[in-house]
Amino acid sequence: MNEQQLIDAAQNGDVSAMKTLAKFYAQQSRGGGNDDKVGDVVSFESIFNEPKRDPKLEAKAYKYYRMAAEAGDAESMTETASRIYDGIGTERNRQSGEYEMWYRRGAEAGDPAAMRVVAFSSSDPVEKFKWYELSAELLPPSLNKQDSIKQTAINYAAGRGTDVNLERAEYWLAKLDEKDAAYAMIEISHLTKDISWLKRAAEFLPDANIQIAEEFTLQNDFADALIYYKKAAAQGSPDAMSIIGDIYYIGENGVEQSYEEAFRWYSRAAELDYNMAAVKRALMIYRGLGVERDVSEALSLFGNIEGRREKFPMVYRFNSVARYYVAKIMEETSGMDEATVNQYKCAAGIRGFVPPTESVRRVSEAAYKVADAYFLRGEDFGLASRFFEHVVEKCEGNFPYRIEAAKKLMWMYDIGEGVYPDEYEAERWRDKANDLVNQSKMFIKQD
Repeated sequence: MNEQQLIDAAQNGDVSAMKTLAKFYAQQSRGGGNDDKVGDVVSFESIFNEPKRDPKLEAKAYKYYRMAAEAGDAESMTETASRIYDGIGTERNRQSGEYEMWYRRGAEAGDPAAMRVVAFSSSDPVEKFKWYELSAELLPPSLNKQDSIKQTAINYAAGRGTDVNLERAEYWLAKLDEKDAAYAMIEISHLTKDISWLKRAAEFLPDANIQIAEEFTLQNDFADALIYYKKAAAQGSPDAMSIIGDIYYIGENGVEQSYEEAFRWYSRAAELDYNMAAVKRALMIYRGLGVERDVSEALSLFGNIEGRREKFPMVYRFNSVARYYVAKIMEETSGMDEATVNQYKCAAGIRGFVPPTESVRRVSEAAYKVADAYFLRGEDFGLASRFFEHVVEKCEGNFPYRIEAAKKLMWMYDIGEGVYPDEYEAERWRDKANDLVNQSKMFIKQD
């Protein structure tokens, strides 16, 4: 049939014609071109993944999906709900509950995609279980079937919305790939407080071994924790390698301190581009812990870490720490010249010295160094006061530097050193210094 014949058939109640027209207009909306023919089948994935749409054609698609939905077609009910929710071909409406009504009607009419949505959004455990299991049975693999299977297995194992049935749980777990099954077991373990599920998952996932290790650390049993961290490390987890380094570095309960072992594990994690461990390895080289001190090598390593920001601007949140030690080594070799001050500015996270997209960790020691450099030079007390304020207000933790910065500001305003004397400002910074002293005492007490 041609387009007009389909329109006539749809007007006469032919549901198949309605759906064919709806899919045809949706395809044309995305630039289907002259080669498309009325009646071509378009998948839901191709409809929703293509951002360019023609509003007039989408309105026609929605009109015929809505007609088919009102005529009782389950798939069209789901499509109507989705279009109302996203505002495709119709006004977006997430407040009235209309889209929820269509999803529910689609589920009740037998559409598994709608069943999954209703299961996800329902707050009733029994209803969630019902729709997840039905969608797990009926969904085609292309429509996120694995998630419904996973949730069904978890529900049976943990007794959520149904009685505990381990046989059914195992039945559904067997339908998942090893990784998804392992993630399901981790969730089951959390819900049931049964560590045996974690141990099963640990065969396939380093995360599970890490979680088992964390259970031992909570009991202050670091010797047994180390066993499972090493299992995760053997599975390639740089996070586990870095934590093992921490345990050896500190010498936790049941584990003898060994800087040599700490350095070895930090190095393994650093070789896998684990930035936290790379920083710690460089620090050990700089301080000569577990390895011969080599300032030149440390500078090179810190420079490599800091230089990764171009490739990984949001990931390497320890860039500022690396920058700080680059600046510190520069100060040791060249003093507080302009290049060193600028490097400290980078470490301090001062705007204009780091990429605007980067997740900045403001190192208070670095900001204090910048402020003190301007203060000691006596060249620009305005800049010095601004950077002291940066230390107090923008940096976190490291209370000694923040307290000292607040005291410097109090003193500057009290006697008018480089700024106009201001009794109110002096009192304000005195109060801020006292507040930081109290915070530091609380922090030490909690720690």
